[in-house]
Amino acid sequence: MATSMEMLASSFLQRTPLLPSSRSPLLRGGEQSRLLLSPACFPPKQRSRAAGRVVRPPVSAAILTERFVRVETEERPVRFKVRAAVTVRRKKKEDLRDAVANQLDAFSDRMGRNVVLELVSTEIDPRTRKPKASNSAALRGWFEKKKAKAEERMVYTAEFTVDSSFGEPGAITVLNRHQREFFLESIVVEGFACGPVHFPCNSWVQPTRIHPHKRFFFSNKPYLPSQTPPGLRELRQQELKELRGDGKGERMLTDRIYDYDTYNDLGNPDKGIDFVRPTLGGEQMPYPRRLRTGRPPSSADKQIESRVEDPLPMYVPRDERFEEGKQAMLTAGAQKAVLHNLVPLLVASFSPDSHDFKAFHEVDNLFKEGLRLKQTLQDQVFHKIPLVSMIEESTEGQLRYDTPHIIKKDKFAWLRDDEFARQVLAGINPVNIERLQVFPPVSKLDPAIYGPPESAIKEEHIISHLNGMSVQQAVEANKLFMLDFHDVYLPFLDRINAQDGRKAYGTRTIFLLTESGTLKPIAIELSLPPVRPGDARAKRVLTPPTDATSNWLWQLAKAHVGSNDAGVHQLVNHWLKTHACIEPFILAAHRQLSAMHPIFKLLKPHMRYTLEVNALARQILINGGGVIESGFTPGPVCMEISAAAYRDHWRIDEEGLPADLVRRGMAVEDPTQPHGLRLVIEDYPYATDGLLLWSAIQSWVETYVAASYPDDESIQSDYELQSWYAEAVNVGHADKRNAPWWPRLSSPAALSSFLTTLIWLSSAQHAALNFGQYPLGGYIPNRPPVLRRLIPVEGDPEYEHFRSDPAKFFLSALPSLTQATTFMTVIDTLSTHSVDEEYLGERPDPYTWTGDAEMVEAFHEFASEVRRAESEIARRNADPARRNRCGAGVLPYELMAPSSGPGITCRGVPNSVTI
Repeated sequence: MATSMEMLASSFLQRTPLLPSSRSPLLRGGEQSRLLLSPACFPPKQRSRAAGRVVRPPVSAAILTERFVRVETEERPVRFKVRAAVTVRRKKKEDLRDAVANQLDAFSDRMGRNVVLELVSTEIDPRTRKPKASNSAALRGWFEKKKAKAEERMVYTAEFTVDSSFGEPGAITVLNRHQREFFLESIVVEGFACGPVHFPCNSWVQPTRIHPHKRFFFSNKPYLPSQTPPGLRELRQQELKELRGDGKGERMLTDRIYDYDTYNDLGNPDKGIDFVRPTLGGEQMPYPRRLRTGRPPSSADKQIESRVEDPLPMYVPRDERFEEGKQAMLTAGAQKAVLHNLVPLLVASFSPDSHDFKAFHEVDNLFKEGLRLKQTLQDQVFHKIPLVSMIEESTEGQLRYDTPHIIKKDKFAWLRDDEFARQVLAGINPVNIERLQVFPPVSKLDPAIYGPPESAIKEEHIISHLNGMSVQQAVEANKLFMLDFHDVYLPFLDRINAQDGRKAYGTRTIFLLTESGTLKPIAIELSLPPVRPGDARAKRVLTPPTDATSNWLWQLAKAHVGSNDAGVHQLVNHWLKTHACIEPFILAAHRQLSAMHPIFKLLKPHMRYTLEVNALARQILINGGGVIESGFTPGPVCMEISAAAYRDHWRIDEEGLPADLVRRGMAVEDPTQPHGLRLVIEDYPYATDGLLLWSAIQSWVETYVAASYPDDESIQSDYELQSWYAEAVNVGHADKRNAPWWPRLSSPAALSSFLTTLIWLSSAQHAALNFGQYPLGGYIPNRPPVLRRLIPVEGDPEYEHFRSDPAKFFLSALPSLTQATTFMTVIDTLSTHSVDEEYLGERPDPYTWTGDAEMVEAFHEFASEVRRAESEIARRNADPARRNRCGAGVLPYELMAPSSGPGITCRGVPNSVTI
């Protein structure tokens, strides 16, 4: 009976007109039986029985269920309208050309050549198997708002019609049919049940005459590649393909293409042999890769890329260019630089006696009075030069430089040994001081070429300064420290010293840690290369002075240490480690990480402006004959010193702050301490303040990574993340790709550690090395970037000149007037914050940069931690027990204080490697 009833019910179900047939697309194959017999269809009491055997529900229940499904599928989707608010940023200052072009675009917009948008769903249309798309909608209001000049941001609208099956919008396309590009800041779409959908764009949209295809922007919702909704998968790949380009041809200024090349554009062989420079990058001279521009080769050497000289722009992807606030700062700096450089050139050319500083008050007058042209030039000559007359009228015959912070509180502090030592802990370059662990110090250079490796500093040189300790006791008690520039400079000294007006040693300086926590220099070693390979080197050891003559010799020795320090700071610690070595990771991020990838969203603020800064550096700073070569003692071998440091010493696993401190012996691991480290010098301002910011960054990154990656497998299977890292290593750092120390991104902990290091280098480390350049280095005698004389030895022809007028000899060893003022002008610009700076703990869109509400909240906690660090730094600077940052005439250490106003402030930590 039961069997008969089941057969009858089955027959009835198959014949009923209310149910789909087995051929219906709604129920294919075995789906019909699964729908009818699914335990989920039963009341709770029946589920346990249904789970173990096939049970057919009553016919009436099946009919009702199927009728409900049929009604749902037969309902037509409801169509409704949604609206987009589109924010376009306009120039604050428009010239006539901009104004005319805007008017033309407004009229063409009214004639139908407008900006067209289209919404793209996260879902696939089952009929077309392509992403669902809305209708195209033109941007409204462009013509009506053409005269609104006062507003920097203009908000336009667009209206779309979608149906209830559209799903959630995940992307929006933009087609610019105007004649000019425009900066699209953001789009917000309202009207969906999910609430407002934010599209952070921040990109220049080119007109169709330049870029004929649609631009598309993703919503702020982050997705790992495996989580990408079906409707966005193809767009995700297409966007990355466009950003990679094809590696061919010259890049146009409107392009958005990221690719790699060697540093084969620093020299200019077309200008002559003096401007030939080796290519950096490759087996012969390893170096990180830089952004490819694709310019044609030079005429004289097909392996060297032709140059674009200032003021013509260098290619960087369009969205990487400086925004208006930054550009205005640089323009103002350039205008000031013209006068700052022109006046000294005029003074020197019309009055050869003014080529050198004759007295210290002439250096001081740069800040008090400027250069008085009337006093320097003959009046009758002066008035016959129209340009000089204009300068006289506009500047009243003088042009003053801002007084550097280093001499504001005590103009004579730079002469003291304690200030010389304090600056190695709290100055422009506080990252070279190391604990002395072997005495005497030993060189790592080949002794067959450079002679015996042992230092010339002996125990008898320093024993009287050790407060009764032996050298070995002082070493074991962590009382001796060293600045060692011997191996960096020695291989290049013959070429440096062969130049006219450039003289250097390879220096070592030994410091004693005093009871008050400050350092005291107790010996300086000056080394020159051997005359013949293997010979004993020319070594000289100076100790703290005991009379007038030794005092001036000691001052000259400290100046040579400062010059060594200035070169290593600029060429290695600053340019190489925070600019050049970071660039490959930025290029790879744009090429391999989608804008919707959570790690790209994390890194985005830390990549701002870096590519343009580095391009400008190749154009005017590190190029052959550029500012760095002109302003620093090594001259034409500057970048070879940088390349040697990359080859021999750079490794990313030692670039994080804790690892670097341990490597230099400035800290030991100690889990009982707040940051897991115990500093060997407790009052080490760079390290103590840096650890506050390092910990804040580390905590933020760990929280962020944990939200996206629950386990090791999720990281190892993320092909975008792994492709980013692999490309940055294997292509961007190709010359070191086989090094064993590269970290493996195989776990959340490993990824967090690596990202923390990148963000640290881009933000706090760069700030510590950059924004003090003018405040602490603008007073040339304190830390001369160029020295023009070696220290005379008794019996030398120059020795009597030195002894008869040591101050004049000292000044003649410093940079010339034009060298000094050119250097001051450049570091003035490099040390200046622009009005649009974004500092650590800040984002321009703090609530909408991601659609992950928990990460928005976590970022605000990170910002609070940064502010707490700033308050602690202020407290430390007011603590008289911290004598390396507080005392009579002592500058506070604020280079790690995160916030700053615009201008030269000697503080402020921007998110990225910028100027």
